[in-house]
Amino acid sequence: IIDGGAHMIVWKMQIVAMFILIVPFPTKVVGQTVHCSHADAERADYEASRLQTWHKLYHSYLRYSGCDDGSIAEGYSASVGRLLGHHWNTLQQAFPSFASDVGFRKFVLKHIDATLTDDDLKAIRTDAINRCPKGGHDYCVRIRKAAENALRDIGS
Repeated sequence: IIDGGAHMIVWKMQIVAMFILIVPFPTKVVGQTVHCSHADAERADYEASRLQTWHKLYHSYLRYSGCDDGSIAEGYSASVGRLLGHHWNTLQQAFPSFASDVGFRKFVLKHIDATLTDDDLKAIRTDAINRCPKGGHDYCVRIRKAAENALRDIGS
């Protein structure tokens, strides 16, 4: 038999447990925003295709990866394609982020896709085979495979 004070404590614990199960708390998965507000989507849409460095791409990913869909996703693909297809020599700058944040590495690989030009995809594939930076063999293999899959998707 539970006395009045103990009964009240048990009752309060049950209420707290129900609250935890019912009320969604904002969550953040490492490297990925779960929620994308309208304001976030507008900012992401504006910047996604304009990112010129791996550092800026990574920070945009951290802020807006929850918005990675539709035109925003196409914008991110354009930035990834530009960085890999026209600034391959900067790839090594991404290695620390790739190593510490698997989500970011997957994000980059996802954006090597059929929205990129045939020429960019071929350049990315060739660079991944012939110009892999020191310490990046595993990344280059994955990048090459993503470029080949995208080329296959567009029929090249």
